[in-house]
Amino acid sequence: MAELLVMHHATCARKALSALFEKGAPVQTRELQREYLRTPGYRALNPDGVVPTFVDDAGRPLVESSLIMRYLDEAYDGPALQPAHPWERIKVDHWLKRVDEKYFPALGAITAATFIRSMFGDPVDEARLKAMLDAMVNHGDRLMREDCVRKGTASPFVTAGLAQLRKMLDDVEAALGDRDWLVGDAISLADCAMLPIMLRFVEFGLDPAWANRPKVAAWWARLATRPSTARLLEMADPALLQEIKDAMADEPRRYYLSMLG
Repeated sequence: MAELLVMHHATCARKALSALFEKGAPVQTRELQREYLRTPGYRALNPDGVVPTFVDDAGRPLVESSLIMRYLDEAYDGPALQPAHPWERIKVDHWLKRVDEKYFPALGAITAATFIRSMFGDPVDEARLKAMLDAMVNHGDRLMREDCVRKGTASPFVTAGLAQLRKMLDDVEAALGDRDWLVGDAISLADCAMLPIMLRFVEFGLDPAWANRPKVAAWWARLATRPSTARLLEMADPALLQEIKDAMADEPRRYYLSMLG
């Protein structure tokens, strides 16, 4: 049987899991430990050493969460998660592109400046930090991660990330209009891709950011009560969620909320 290899708390993995659960495809999920991502066996499947990785019935690996989402939707029976009309389908693709290229990096910066930073102590455990950075293949991601861990909320990556996330919330508010979902009349891959960001906002205690954005609040309420979201939450590790919450102290939370509008 095909498998989706994940770390349940990783945003990219949650993105693929959301699509999988909405589709109802007969695909097993397998939880990985972080150390396994560095092994030659895993790097043979996913050279970047990240999650998720999809492995089909023939043992062929597929990487990149947006590609996995599209494959799951097109290869398996179940409710369509992409509109039939090409123009509407392009709108979904645009949301996926923004999530991958803009929103996830922005979320990564504010996560690195708080939760990830808390993992390395004060002063920074240089050996542990070097081991993490050495395992990262993407040079730009390494630069951002190190700067945010060392400087915390003073990192310019955090400032830029918060500006991007504020625009994201405004864009969602504008895009919803009088609709329930981001594209078309039903939930799509666009909503599935955005779900992990919204979940991370809630875990960080940043959900007041949509108090003055009523359409975002109503859309999130619909997403939050779907069975697919419930399955994602069932996978969560309560101890890890508590660590995430503890890492977001009152001062950075207030700063983040002030910048998110």
